[in-house]
Amino acid sequence: MRTLLIDPAEQSRDALRRHFSAAGEQVRSVESLDEGHRQAAAFAPDILVVALDASGGDPLAFIDSAAREPERDVFALVEGSRLDSGVEAMDRGAVDFLWRPVSESRVALLLSRLAQQRDRERRMEGLRVRLVRSEIAATLSGASPRWQSARAAIERAAASDDPVLVTGEAGTEQEEAARAVHGLSSRGKGPFILVSSIELPEVPATGQGTLFVPALERRRLETQEALLSLAEDPKRFRPVFAINEEPEEASAAGRIIPPLFEALRDRIVHLPPLRERGDDVDLLARGFLADIDPTLSFDAEALDALRVHDWPGNVRELRDVVRRSAPLSDGPVIGPTVVLSLLAGPRARRRSRRKKPPVVQIAVGASLADVERRLIQKTLEFARGNKPKTAELLKLSLKTIYNKIKEYGLEH
Repeated sequence: MRTLLIDPAEQSRDALRRHFSAAGEQVRSVESLDEGHRQAAAFAPDILVVALDASGGDPLAFIDSAAREPERDVFALVEGSRLDSGVEAMDRGAVDFLWRPVSESRVALLLSRLAQQRDRERRMEGLRVRLVRSEIAATLSGASPRWQSARAAIERAAASDDPVLVTGEAGTEQEEAARAVHGLSSRGKGPFILVSSIELPEVPATGQGTLFVPALERRRLETQEALLSLAEDPKRFRPVFAINEEPEEASAAGRIIPPLFEALRDRIVHLPPLRERGDDVDLLARGFLADIDPTLSFDAEALDALRVHDWPGNVRELRDVVRRSAPLSDGPVIGPTVVLSLLAGPRARRRSRRKKPPVVQIAVGASLADVERRLIQKTLEFARGNKPKTAELLKLSLKTIYNKIKEYGLEH
């Protein structure tokens, strides 16, 4: 670990440096708070020792600010006759304090306590992540290749501190995906803030967390400017955005400001529509029904009816259909009559109107490879993963389609 010492007294500064170095720490030492600010930015210490008589500013304010940094432990250094000052420093965020003359045994004791505390925190963090994975298995269940690819993208996004853009049609569990990114990340110990209103909420001054902004394309452009600053420097709260249309199209139409789109274009988690997830429909329907009434089940014909439905409302619509089917059952098995009556009702008919073929908008400056990838991807989605149909629509050979799908990583 890295240790930064700020101590104007040369004798105690040298003693501290020896004691921390003997314990295996990588140590730097400075005399003033001004130098301490510069070294803290350049050196990024894990441990910071601040003398309360250091010049160049207010040491207690320095401690208060430094203690807000995640994964950093701050200790105060006081004169032996002023131990009450060490207590005051702890009230401002210091973990503990040392006193002059500096004792090697005291340094060793503090480092031992710190190691034990960090070990406990690591074990607690491991337990927290395991619980999060268990929740994700329930809230984002699915075994189809498309869904497993989306889950893998969530894992990759969680491992980074970069901002994330979650794309997908309405009803594709974007908030659940954002919560998964948050929970699996190092920020998962902090709050998850859902921005449901037009105005941005007040972000806490301390700690780390995630700011989830759904419907990015409907946010005012001045709000997007404010969000851009978060996306460019997500120190405390990492923004996760969601959009219900193709981000390239939203950007070309002026619904997303260009700098924000550029900051997000390589950090996308795409959630496939339910109609492209195959047998996941069966798995999800059974799971939703078990949550409502574990004594009920669907028969084979009812599951067939669910499987062939278009699901324009995606998982949200499936959950609603299952919820409404449970009280309509005459016995423990729900048959196709109940399911078909719900899928053929006025509400379902309105939702099931076929969408027009998607339009691929091309921004000036896009590479030919990017244009080709997007065109094949959109056509593949329109054909519901049917590769012969995709080849027919694009006037290409089936072999070429297979090669391009592999080249661009568009496997369905």
